[in-house]
Amino acid sequence: MAGDLCRFDELGRYLFEQFCHELADDDALVVWVRRGAGELERLREAVAEAGLKAAAGALVLTNVPVPPGSLAVARVLDAEALTALVRSRPQLLLRVPALLGIVDRDALLPHDVCERSSADVEAALALARVFVPTRAYAAARAAVERFGFAVLTGPPEMGKTAIARMIGLAKLAGGCELHECIRPEQLWERFAHDRPQVFVADDAFGSTEYRPEAADRWAVELDRVLRALDERHWLLWTSRPAPLKAALRRIHREHGVERFPKPAEVQVDASDLDVAEKALILFRHAKAASLPEPAIAAVREHGWTVVSHPHFTPERIRRFVGGRLLADLAVTAEALSAEIREPTAAMTESFRALAPEHRAVLVALLDVPSGPVPEHELTAAVRRHLRAGFAQHPAAVLDRLSDHFVRIGEAGAVTWVHPSWRDLVIEETAAAPAARQAFLRACTLDGLLLALSVAGGTGSRSLPLLRSDTDWDLLADRLAELVPALEPPDTTRLLVSLEEALAARADPELGAVAAGVLRLLARRGLTVALLERWLELRRQLTDRPAIPDLTALWIELEPSAAASAAEVDDWVTLVALLRDHDPDTLARFGFPARQAAGMHAFLARGEPPAELGRRLRRFVPELAPHDVLREPAKLELYVPRQLSPELEALLAAPLHDRWADERLVFRVLRDL
Repeated sequence: MAGDLCRFDELGRYLFEQFCHELADDDALVVWVRRGAGELERLREAVAEAGLKAAAGALVLTNVPVPPGSLAVARVLDAEALTALVRSRPQLLLRVPALLGIVDRDALLPHDVCERSSADVEAALALARVFVPTRAYAAARAAVERFGFAVLTGPPEMGKTAIARMIGLAKLAGGCELHECIRPEQLWERFAHDRPQVFVADDAFGSTEYRPEAADRWAVELDRVLRALDERHWLLWTSRPAPLKAALRRIHREHGVERFPKPAEVQVDASDLDVAEKALILFRHAKAASLPEPAIAAVREHGWTVVSHPHFTPERIRRFVGGRLLADLAVTAEALSAEIREPTAAMTESFRALAPEHRAVLVALLDVPSGPVPEHELTAAVRRHLRAGFAQHPAAVLDRLSDHFVRIGEAGAVTWVHPSWRDLVIEETAAAPAARQAFLRACTLDGLLLALSVAGGTGSRSLPLLRSDTDWDLLADRLAELVPALEPPDTTRLLVSLEEALAARADPELGAVAAGVLRLLARRGLTVALLERWLELRRQLTDRPAIPDLTALWIELEPSAAASAAEVDDWVTLVALLRDHDPDTLARFGFPARQAAGMHAFLARGEPPAELGRRLRRFVPELAPHDVLREPAKLELYVPRQLSPELEALLAAPLHDRWADERLVFRVLRDL
């Protein structure tokens, strides 16, 4: 019998405890023991520590076999008893799907039902060994149990298909046929009123391509499909939600809402994984891979880095554990981060399979400010990059990309569904000379700042769109067009970007571009704030452009009886800049003698603001009287404003405990 036992040790203590809580109340003692020499003694120690007595009717559940009489407690459910329960209660598999991965196939699945099923059962069984029942799984199970129908949404690689397959596999173990369908016609070909069946509609089976039209075909048939579903016939849909919503609205208009669910009742977002779920996903992949001890040590050491990584997806964890970790046991945190950030082959194929019109939308998202962007701004960007124009309405193009590549918010703002997509589109655009140069010809400042970035991707991506002399020429030409009309905030962004690029990379082409930008700005005139950034960038160059004529700016700001405090403050900044960068010009302006009368007239109007007084004493002590700031500034009592209810609630909420999360990850991975 021992060889036929469920492999409970593969669950780890967290999933084993979850399983046990489905069987017993909170008074039972659940003891997960690492298998091997001394396991029974460790079990006895845990029971003794809990102080359980046989007379109290105590119940102990454990993952190891326990010979009769080995424990002085009333009842014991050991590995053998729990295995018998799993085999006799198929409904447990639906509630605790991790059990599907620890039972031998022959003891799990009815042979005749498997023969009638068209699903890839082997792929589902392989997935079961690493599957973690997330909150999204529980929500999908609840929806399909209630309505016979659930829709799983979210970006690629986040587990939509995995959730659907595990629900189907659990039902298959209970005697229900499992069918996977790409088109609704396949559902009708296999539909049988007299047999329980689960259908998984997924547009990715057998293909790495993105098929946005697949959801439209299901939406057309949705009315008929929903009418056929009942407690014995379930459908799990893992495609785009927009066609579903449109179809349900149509059904509600035509048939009312009594018999058909609302979109919110059946739609489940699979992308929201918490720390515990991510830690368990890493644990199960590492456990299933049978890693050598050095690799296990690496997983434990870098576990928090993996779990907290913004690009974490279950698919990337599978790739990392089965690939890089086995090939390089001495993996570093930096290499690990790069591996997780790297797009998968399926993502690359999905992008390359897009039509040019759809691809142009994603490329245009590189040429808008980061974060959600209004749809009309993105549409304008697409028109810049898609010279042929839209063949269909822009909203329809965005709809085809939604949920897989982009997310459309409630207010219509568009953003990437996952940061990995942006990295992938950058890499794909950069790798193709024609696409790269077309982007540089059409982009605005945001696209140029991407081209000049030096810390993207894993932190090693530098000047991603500047790979040839032609690229640099196009960048310079586009800057010559845009710089003369840039607003001050955008001009500052450009100068800061050039400073960062030059600090990270001493490139002659980059220096020439920076010098060209400085000359363009010098021709149009500079404010004091921009002059400060202009001079800082100039300091980094070998071939430095001449400092522009600042006479007009000096005259405008020179102190007088009529000058404002803000003007004098800017003038003080200008003095400091000239002292540092161009003292000869400062002397030519007759500083400080020529400004003494004007400064005294300004000060005669009253004591300057405290901060301006301090700056006068620091940067132009020649013109700052000794009594400036001699008297301490009068303190004003601060009367706090009443907080809004929203802010009150935010302040009352408990702070996030990062260290608690790290400890949780450590405890999960300790069971490897």
